[in-house]
Amino acid sequence: MTAGKKSQAKDSSIRSVILFHNEKKPEAVRWVKAVRTLLQSRGVRVWMGGSGALHKRLPMADIAMAVGGDGTMLRAARLLAPRSVPLMGINSGGLGFLSGSEAQEFQRNLPAILAGKFVLEERWMLSVHADLEGRRVFGPEIALNDCVIRCGDQARAIMLHASCANLFVADYFGDGLIVSTPTGSTAYALAAGGPVVDPRLNAFLVAPICPHTLTQRPLIIPAKEPVVVQLTTRSLGEKPDALISLDGQVGGSLPVGAEVVIRRYEKPFKLLMDPRRSYFEVLRRKLKWGER
Repeated sequence: MTAGKKSQAKDSSIRSVILFHNEKKPEAVRWVKAVRTLLQSRGVRVWMGGSGALHKRLPMADIAMAVGGDGTMLRAARLLAPRSVPLMGINSGGLGFLSGSEAQEFQRNLPAILAGKFVLEERWMLSVHADLEGRRVFGPEIALNDCVIRCGDQARAIMLHASCANLFVADYFGDGLIVSTPTGSTAYALAAGGPVVDPRLNAFLVAPICPHTLTQRPLIIPAKEPVVVQLTTRSLGEKPDALISLDGQVGGSLPVGAEVVIRRYEKPFKLLMDPRRSYFEVLRRKLKWGER
């Protein structure tokens, strides 16, 4: 199945669910208790806890649910994707762009969810690592939205040398660079002036952050080959302070000369969505897309 393709959930009955939530958000804590109660009332086995404890339960789970916002979804996606466990988001936060159901609608949607009537959308992810002179300095890590390479605490512009399929793309001088999946095109890349990219496309979105030129604009390129970004300098003796961040949640410092390799992750992320809601409807509802 290709990225973004929809299919009916295989199982006609869901009997075990892993629940994720943000313990720091009162709304998420309140709603996860209600969701657990509703699931258990229908005879569904429910597991909750920290990531370490839940990791052991993944082989036994039919699906996972994340109660909260997109941040909770992103954290869960990195844990679930290697095991190919489908995830459904229950939005109790703000935007909830990746969610399959609003918290207030969950009780009404539950019979269809447990009957396997919600559809599976496959979204592809990034696999990222960084090397310096043959030594691994970051990763490999996976991300659903994006890889961001940006200036550090001093907020000084950095120079990034980008290539794809052994072809030179551009030298970017500015605050940094975003390499995004189509799913992540509605996140940081959108705020940086990038386009909305249909999640069915097999493409990278490369968006510069505050480039020091008027001619560099976001770029969409095929994801068949990895994107390689190297932190360089414009003159001898420079020691730029740079950071790498995945989904805004996993990251570290980046030394001068390091090469960041960004490729498509080998396994798709499986997202459970309401069959009555298309991607374009989500754009209209969540981002007010097309409104005047």
